[in-house]
Amino acid sequence: MQIHNEVKKFNHEELKDITNNFIRTIGRGGFGIVYHGYLENQIEVAVKVCSLESTQANKQFLAEVRSLSLVHHKNLVKLVGYCKDGANLAVVYEYLPRGSLFDHLRGKDSSSSLNWRIRLNIVLEAAQALDYLHTGCGMVHRDVKSSNILLGQNFEAKVSDLGLARMFSADVNSIITLSGTPGYIDPEYHLTFTLNEKSDVYSFGVILMEVVTGVRPILIAKENIHIVKLVKQKLAQGSMEDVVDSRFDGEYDTHSVWKFVELAVRCTRDEAADRPTMADVVVHLKDCLQIEERRQKGKPEPNEKSDTNTISISTPQNSTVSFAPDSR
Repeated sequence: MQIHNEVKKFNHEELKDITNNFIRTIGRGGFGIVYHGYLENQIEVAVKVCSLESTQANKQFLAEVRSLSLVHHKNLVKLVGYCKDGANLAVVYEYLPRGSLFDHLRGKDSSSSLNWRIRLNIVLEAAQALDYLHTGCGMVHRDVKSSNILLGQNFEAKVSDLGLARMFSADVNSIITLSGTPGYIDPEYHLTFTLNEKSDVYSFGVILMEVVTGVRPILIAKENIHIVKLVKQKLAQGSMEDVVDSRFDGEYDTHSVWKFVELAVRCTRDEAADRPTMADVVVHLKDCLQIEERRQKGKPEPNEKSDTNTISISTPQNSTVSFAPDSR
């Protein structure tokens, strides 16, 4: 297993010391349990322990260690070390005290809901990490979701969980085993098992819709309706206010939200070829953030007209409804 020299190898006894005998659980997943710990220099870390009975987890462990040891970006969770001590497998990485974006949108930390500017900054930083993986590393994440976007003390975002990440070459359209999380899986990938970086773009588009609406990707109370379908239905009815998270209490720039929703719709188009690249996503999110920051500073938005001010939604009858925000 190729591991970067700067990554430390721990044994199982050292992990017991770091975690105080695995006393504090901070997360659970298909891989196993994540524990809080301290290194000797009192730096906080998260220790993800591989479930011994899971063969798939073993494979994901090896993949995550390889991936994290070879990629370096300020918005990717940093690998501190790993343990491969007999049957004991674990990944040690930096600790992000604010938990996940999922937690703050409607999970355990939903009481501290994030304002529009903070949400914009979070998804922008996550998009920059994914763009780095796609363009700088030739890598597809394959499990992009809001619970894999972790937040630091000042709500800086870092993308985590590269256990399913896969390198792609010039032939990105390779057939592999379907993977990902229900609600975030690219429908084209689901049908064809054809993987490319646009599968991550679709998943990220679902996150964008979560961020603007505050609801889960699959709404059980709505007869398991998917968030993409719900948002497009509301937009086709001309109901932008029903799309936006009510917890914003009107504190946002309408044009910033409009451009954001338009981007989310583009990212979640059925055909991969019709979706933007993550590099394009980064550019548009920067625009959205700049507009909102101007509002907060009391500066008027320049009177510019753009094609992105109109969203086209295809209806089930194959007709197209286009509409734009009201002028202010």
